[in-house]
Order: sequence, then structure tokens, then C-alpha cells
Amino acid sequence: MTVQECKEGLFMRRITTISTTLIVFLGLLVACGNNDEGATNFFEENRNEWPELTVIEDQIGSDFEEVNVENDKGNSRVLLYENDGNAEYKSIYILDEERLKIISIGENGEGQIYNEVIR
Repeated sequence: MTVQECKEGLFMRRITTISTTLIVFLGLLVACGNNDEGATNFFEENRNEWPELTVIEDQIGSDFEEVNVENDKGNSRVLLYENDGNAEYKSIYILDEERLKIISIGENGEGQIYNEVIR
């Protein structure tokens, strides 16, 4: 094997290593960087099954990093709407009454901001 062949082989291994590293990095970046649509997707995916989501979106929007289901058992459904890891709003939907309550619970929360039957 000549010196030239050794240099070419080393060069090709470095190119392969760099290419593999870039592919892995870009894959992680795409997987982790698309979090802004989390709550919007939650609203879109559940709107047809949960009638309160349309009213909630009208009242407080859907621009949240996360929507967490705190309770979906029995006669009520409780959801928390979060940004930067902090809950900003809580909604309570009482199923048999079809009553929706929305509470502002953030740092400067206003308390209850909505309490109506949504039939």
C-alpha cells in the first residue's frame, strides 16, 4: 500500500465519521426543536371529542407549550395549560352539567375568568 493510498483511506474515514455525526445531530435537532406545536396539536387532535376545547381556545387561545390532562375520570375533566414549565391556566369541564370553568393560575393569575354552561 502506498502513502497516497493510506492518505486517501484516512480521508474517506474522516469524511464518513463527519457525515454520520452531522446526520445524527440533525436528526436530534429536528426531533427536539419542533415543540412549539405541542398544544396546538393537542387542540386539533381532541377538538371533536372534547366540546370544551373550542370555547377554551376562544377564551385563552392555544399558544401553550404543553397541555396536561390532570383528570379525565368520573364527571369532570381537568386540564392544565403550561408555558416554560409553569401552569398558566386550568380548565374544569363538568360533564353532566356541560359547565366549563377556566381559571387563571399563573404568577399574576386573575382567578376564575370563565364559568358557563356551553351546550
